Amino acid sequence: MAIFKTLGHLALRVNDLDASVAFYNKIGFPEMLRLLNDKGDPWIVYHRITDELYLELFPGGDGEMVSPPERTGLMHLCLTVDDIDVAEVELKKVGVELMRPRDSKRGLDGNRGMWIEDPDGRQIEIMEMAPNCIQAEAVRNLQADGRPRALSLS
Repeated sequence: MAIFKTLGHLALRVNDLDASVAFYNKIGFPEMLRLLNDKGDPWIVYHRITDELYLELFPGGDGEMVSPPERTGLMHLCLTVDDIDVAEVELKKVGVELMRPRDSKRGLDGNRGMWIEDPDGRQIEIMEMAPNCIQAEAVRNLQADGRPRALSLS
Protein backbone atom coordinates (compact mmCIF):
# COMPACT_ATOMS: atom_id res chain seq x y z
CA MET A 1 0.00 0.00 0.00
CA ALA A 2 1.44 3.39 -1.00
CA ILE A 3 1.07 5.83 1.88
CA PHE A 4 2.90 8.80 0.43
CA LYS A 5 1.97 10.79 -2.66
CA THR A 6 5.35 12.36 -3.49
CA LEU A 7 8.43 14.03 -2.05
CA GLY A 8 7.26 17.43 -0.74
CA HIS A 9 10.45 19.41 -0.24
CA LEU A 10 14.18 19.31 0.28
CA ALA A 11 15.68 21.43 3.06
CA LEU A 12 19.24 22.71 2.82
CA ARG A 13 21.23 24.64 5.43
CA VAL A 14 23.32 27.23 3.58
CA ASN A 15 26.30 29.43 4.47
CA ASP A 16 25.41 32.49 2.39
CA LEU A 17 21.65 32.82 2.00
CA ASP A 18 21.84 35.57 -0.63
CA ALA A 19 24.29 33.60 -2.79
CA SER A 20 22.18 30.45 -2.51
CA VAL A 21 18.92 32.29 -3.29
CA ALA A 22 20.58 33.85 -6.35
CA PHE A 23 21.94 30.48 -7.51
CA TYR A 24 18.64 28.60 -7.25
CA ASN A 25 16.81 31.52 -8.91
CA LYS A 26 19.42 31.44 -11.69
CA ILE A 27 18.95 27.73 -12.41
CA GLY A 28 15.19 28.13 -12.69
CA PHE A 29 13.74 27.61 -9.21
CA PRO A 30 12.22 30.97 -8.31
CA GLU A 31 11.96 32.19 -4.77
CA MET A 32 8.29 32.04 -3.79
CA LEU A 33 8.10 32.71 -0.06
CA ARG A 34 10.17 33.92 2.88
CA LEU A 35 9.34 33.11 6.45
CA LEU A 36 10.81 35.71 8.79
CA ASN A 37 11.68 35.27 12.44
CA ASP A 38 10.56 37.67 15.18
CA LYS A 39 13.51 39.99 14.33
CA GLY A 40 12.44 40.20 10.68
CA ASP A 41 15.36 38.06 9.47
CA PRO A 42 14.84 35.18 7.03
CA TRP A 43 14.21 31.87 8.77
CA ILE A 44 13.33 29.84 5.64
CA VAL A 45 13.36 30.84 1.97
CA TYR A 46 11.20 28.65 -0.27
CA HIS A 47 11.95 28.04 -3.94
CA ARG A 48 9.47 26.42 -6.32
CA ILE A 49 10.69 23.33 -8.16
CA THR A 50 7.18 22.21 -9.20
CA ASP A 51 3.75 23.03 -7.82
CA GLU A 52 4.17 20.13 -5.38
CA LEU A 53 7.93 20.12 -4.76
CA TYR A 54 9.83 22.89 -3.01
CA LEU A 55 13.35 23.66 -1.92
CA GLU A 56 13.77 25.18 1.54
CA LEU A 57 16.92 27.19 2.23
CA PHE A 58 17.84 27.75 5.89
CA PRO A 59 20.52 30.33 6.72
CA GLY A 60 23.15 29.77 9.39
CA GLY A 61 25.46 27.17 7.90
CA ASP A 62 28.76 26.70 9.71
CA GLY A 63 31.09 26.88 6.71
CA GLU A 64 31.50 23.16 6.11
CA MET A 65 29.15 20.83 4.33
CA VAL A 66 27.92 18.26 6.83
CA SER A 67 27.71 15.39 4.37
CA PRO A 68 30.21 15.52 1.51
CA PRO A 69 29.82 12.68 -1.02
CA GLU A 70 32.19 10.37 0.85
CA ARG A 71 30.23 10.64 4.12
CA THR A 72 26.91 9.20 5.19
CA GLY A 73 24.15 11.67 4.38
CA LEU A 74 22.91 13.53 1.33
CA MET A 75 25.15 12.53 -1.54
CA HIS A 76 23.73 14.77 -4.28
CA LEU A 77 20.58 16.23 -5.78
CA CYS A 78 19.43 15.19 -9.25
CA LEU A 79 17.46 17.42 -11.59
CA THR A 80 15.95 16.01 -14.78
CA VAL A 81 15.76 17.79 -18.12
CA ASP A 82 14.20 17.03 -21.50
CA ASP A 83 17.34 17.96 -23.46
CA ILE A 84 20.73 18.03 -21.79
CA ASP A 85 22.35 19.98 -24.63
CA VAL A 86 19.81 22.80 -24.24
CA ALA A 87 20.23 22.69 -20.45
CA GLU A 88 24.00 23.07 -20.75
CA VAL A 89 23.63 26.11 -23.03
CA GLU A 90 21.04 27.71 -20.71
CA LEU A 91 23.20 27.16 -17.63
CA LYS A 92 26.20 28.77 -19.35
CA LYS A 93 24.02 31.75 -20.32
CA VAL A 94 23.31 32.44 -16.65
CA GLY A 95 26.92 31.85 -15.58
CA VAL A 96 26.62 28.34 -14.13
CA GLU A 97 29.60 26.24 -15.16
CA LEU A 98 29.81 22.45 -15.20
CA MET A 99 31.97 20.83 -12.51
CA ARG A 100 33.83 18.97 -15.26
CA PRO A 101 33.40 18.57 -19.01
CA ARG A 102 30.33 16.56 -19.93
CA ASP A 103 30.92 13.06 -21.26
CA SER A 104 29.22 12.66 -24.63
CA LYS A 105 28.46 8.97 -23.95
CA ARG A 106 25.40 7.69 -22.14
CA GLY A 107 25.93 6.32 -18.64
CA LEU A 108 25.58 2.68 -17.68
CA ASP A 109 21.92 3.38 -16.94
CA GLY A 110 21.30 4.62 -20.50
CA ASN A 111 20.92 8.28 -19.49
CA ARG A 112 22.90 11.42 -20.33
CA GLY A 113 24.21 13.47 -17.44
CA MET A 114 26.35 16.35 -16.24
CA TRP A 115 27.18 17.97 -12.90
CA ILE A 116 27.10 21.43 -11.33
CA GLU A 117 27.48 22.54 -7.72
CA ASP A 118 25.70 25.08 -5.55
CA PRO A 119 27.46 27.86 -3.58
CA ASP A 120 28.04 25.49 -0.65
CA GLY A 121 29.63 22.82 -2.85
CA ARG A 122 26.65 20.44 -2.98
CA GLN A 123 26.83 18.37 -6.12
CA ILE A 124 23.83 18.58 -8.43
CA GLU A 125 23.43 15.97 -11.13
CA ILE A 126 21.53 16.99 -14.23
CA MET A 127 20.09 14.04 -16.10
CA GLU A 128 18.31 13.50 -19.39
CA MET A 129 16.38 10.32 -18.74
CA ALA A 130 16.10 7.94 -21.70
CA PRO A 131 12.67 6.34 -22.22
CA ASN A 132 14.29 2.89 -22.09
CA CYS A 133 16.73 3.58 -19.23
CA ILE A 134 17.14 1.01 -16.46
CA GLN A 135 15.19 3.17 -13.99
CA ALA A 136 12.17 3.43 -16.35
CA GLU A 137 12.30 -0.31 -16.95
CA ALA A 138 12.43 -0.94 -13.20
CA VAL A 139 9.35 1.25 -12.69
CA ARG A 140 7.47 -0.66 -15.41
CA ASN A 141 8.44 -3.98 -13.80
CA LEU A 142 7.40 -2.77 -10.35
CA GLN A 143 4.04 -1.60 -11.70
CA ALA A 144 3.54 -4.93 -13.47
CA ASP A 145 4.21 -7.31 -10.59
CA GLY A 146 5.15 -5.28 -7.50
CA ARG A 147 8.62 -6.84 -7.21
CA PRO A 148 11.96 -5.03 -7.28
CA ARG A 149 14.70 -6.34 -9.55
CA ALA A 150 18.46 -6.68 -9.18
CA LEU A 151 20.66 -5.82 -12.13
CA SER A 152 24.35 -6.52 -12.47
CA LEU A 153 26.14 -3.84 -14.48
CA SER A 154 29.31 -5.90 -14.88
